[in-house]
Amino acid sequence: MKLNRGFTLAEVLITLSIIGVVAAITIPALVTNVDLDRKQADAVVKKTITAINDATKQIVMLETTSHKMNDVGCANDDCIRDLYGKYLQYTIVCSSGSQDECLDGASAAETTSYLDFMTPAYAADPDDKNSGTGVDFSGKSLAILADGTLVGFKYDSTCAMTTKTLVAFEDEAYDIKNTCIAVSLDVNGAKKPNKAGKDRYQFPVGKLGVKITPKKQSTTP
Repeated sequence: MKLNRGFTLAEVLITLSIIGVVAAITIPALVTNVDLDRKQADAVVKKTITAINDATKQIVMLETTSHKMNDVGCANDDCIRDLYGKYLQYTIVCSSGSQDECLDGASAAETTSYLDFMTPAYAADPDDKNSGTGVDFSGKSLAILADGTLVGFKYDSTCAMTTKTLVAFEDEAYDIKNTCIAVSLDVNGAKKPNKAGKDRYQFPVGKLGVKITPKKQSTTP
C-alpha cells in the first residue's frame, strides 16, 4: 500500500526562510535600480533642458539682431535643428520626413498622459489616468545628442504656437501660448519604454529661452 506523504512543518519553515532571505536580498536591489533609473532620467532631462536653454541664449545673441527666436531666419524644423546643432553636439540628424535612423523602429507618437510642468523634470505624470497628448516626435526634425538623448524640434517662426494640452495642472489642461519651439526628449534614444514621464519628456521654448512655468488660463470672461 502506497502512502501519500506531505511536507513536514520543518520543511515548510525552511523553505519559507529561504524565500525570505532571497527576497530580502533581491527586492531592495530591484527598488534601488528603479530609483536609480528615475534619478538618471531626471538628471539627463535637466541637463538637456539646460543645454537647450544655453544654446537658445547663444542663438538669440549671436544669430539675430532683435535677440529673439522669431528672428533667426529659419523657415522650417530642419533649419532650427541645424541652428541648434552649432551649439549642441549631434551624432545623427534626421529630417521630419525621414526619421527612421533616429527612431530605429520606435513609435514616434504615444498618447498615454498629459505633461505636468509641476513635476521636477517637467515630465508627464505616468499615474495620470486622463487621456491627452503625450510626447510626440511625429513631424519633428530629430537629432541624437552625444550622450544618446533623442531630441525633436518643432518650430513656429511666428512664436504663436499654442501647444494644446501640453501641460495639465489640477486635472485641467492648459495651453502654452507664444511658443517658438516644442522640444521633445527621449533620454535613452529609441530604447523602450518610450512612455511619457518615464523616458520621454517635452517642454516649450519661447522667444528668449525655455519656458518652464505655465500660466493658468482664466475661466472668467
